[in-house]
Amino acid sequence: MALRLPLSIKLTRRVVARRDLFCEFVQKTTNPSQADAAFAFHAFAFKADEHEFARAFLSQRTEFWLFRANQRAFCGDFLAVDMSSPWLAGRRVYVIELKQGMSIRIGSGAVGVQLRNAATAVRALARDRGLVGEDAASVTVAGDGAEVCATFRDGVGIEGGRASR
Repeated sequence: MALRLPLSIKLTRRVVARRDLFCEFVQKTTNPSQADAAFAFHAFAFKADEHEFARAFLSQRTEFWLFRANQRAFCGDFLAVDMSSPWLAGRRVYVIELKQGMSIRIGSGAVGVQLRNAATAVRALARDRGLVGEDAASVTVAGDGAEVCATFRDGVGIEGGRASR
């Protein structure tokens, strides 16, 4: 039977504090066989600036829950859920695709092959985790990790596919 991995796993500040904790966390979360352990880890492993992005994002924006997307599922690098609303319908999901050195792009300008299953991952947050409504709004954000983090850190709202203050 083939290994079935989730589309995303929830990150915490503790989990991203140290790389060895992250590796252990992936193993506990996905519960693969010994033969599939390396495959499971690599589906969620951080590359380039992704680890630093996750650490910075989680330390700066505590009202967001950050999920690492399965890198083999083509649903972006991260899913960020704004948990500040007590109502599921009021929560927005940001699908984040990091590209080193790229200027930030919001909405349709950010879509690519790496995001072709993003809508499926957002629906899974609703169906499997009950974090957002079934018709949850989502916005795609792509760009350099530091620039994406700064966009959220500086209080820029990303509404309807464009940046606004």
